[in-house]
Amino acid sequence: MPSPLRRASMPAAVPDTEAADIAPVTLRQLMADALRGGHDPAVLCDGTGFQPEDLYDADYRVSRAQCAHVIRRALRLLGRPALGLELGAAVNPASWGLVSLGFMTCRNSRELLDFAIEHQHECGRLLSLHGEDQPQTWCLVGRSHFHERAVDSFVVDHIFAAMAQICRQVVGDLFNPRLVELASERPSYGAVYEHVFRCPVRFGAARNRLHFPRDPYAVRSADAVVLAQVRRDLAARADRRPVPSELHALVAQAIRKDLAAPMALGAVAASLHTSERTLRRRLEEQGLTYAGLLEEERRARAMALLTQSSRNVQQIAAECGYANARTLQRAVQRWTGLSPTGLRRRSRAGA
Repeated sequence: MPSPLRRASMPAAVPDTEAADIAPVTLRQLMADALRGGHDPAVLCDGTGFQPEDLYDADYRVSRAQCAHVIRRALRLLGRPALGLELGAAVNPASWGLVSLGFMTCRNSRELLDFAIEHQHECGRLLSLHGEDQPQTWCLVGRSHFHERAVDSFVVDHIFAAMAQICRQVVGDLFNPRLVELASERPSYGAVYEHVFRCPVRFGAARNRLHFPRDPYAVRSADAVVLAQVRRDLAARADRRPVPSELHALVAQAIRKDLAAPMALGAVAASLHTSERTLRRRLEEQGLTYAGLLEEERRARAMALLTQSSRNVQQIAAECGYANARTLQRAVQRWTGLSPTGLRRRSRAGA
């Protein structure tokens, strides 16, 4: 029988059409924190359709609803109301990957903050961020879209604390917020905010704003050449195939675990706490079928192996779930008009 925590947090329905386009940076932090506290991180994922290890795939993405589900469970399981502040203050430049490298190569603090707004999506954006000029300061304004008090507070606390921390690490300790405005009411642990932000914190404000010094501070590690390369790499990421819906992504991820012996649709439905009939209907509403998604994943994997590995056709056919090498050969001919050998030859010539 599920524990009370598990039972209370099971989703009421299978995921909808919301895009799964958020890098799970914050969720990885929550998993690591739960593990350090002696908890099983898998408890936080129950009912989401993914496991903790999925979040460490560089290309894996989650939806806003999945983020809210994990945050909600973490707040209950870990029992620390200031969790968002704590995790934000523990962020370091490596946490945000390529975006952090961009921060480190900007000319000054203003360019860094503009870069953060421009590429917020790549570092697991859970707030909508934009800049705002004030007479004495420059503000980073954050808006949450969860519409749930505990989750909203966690997200604002986490992102604001993380931005303050990364700015100190990249620009220097002298570059610090002058004032923090938060829409939430002052909690009993309000003194923790002043400790984390090292400046006055005003609660019950109209908007969530981080007030930074208006004059730019130089970044010591600035490098225009590396910054240009980072921008090119981030632009290339943005040109990936269209973002799938949350439901599409969850089912595809389940299939991808073992293409040679993929999960039955009923087993996928069970992992999402719904029925096979409901899952099939919801897929059909999005113009999808389980068979079509299975073929899509097999095709993507087979094409990658044929063009990027030296495995023979029989090995690739077995790994991708095709009956034999001839079946795969016919499929490749249908997809590309070439034989597997011809496809490999063209791929090598292009390289």
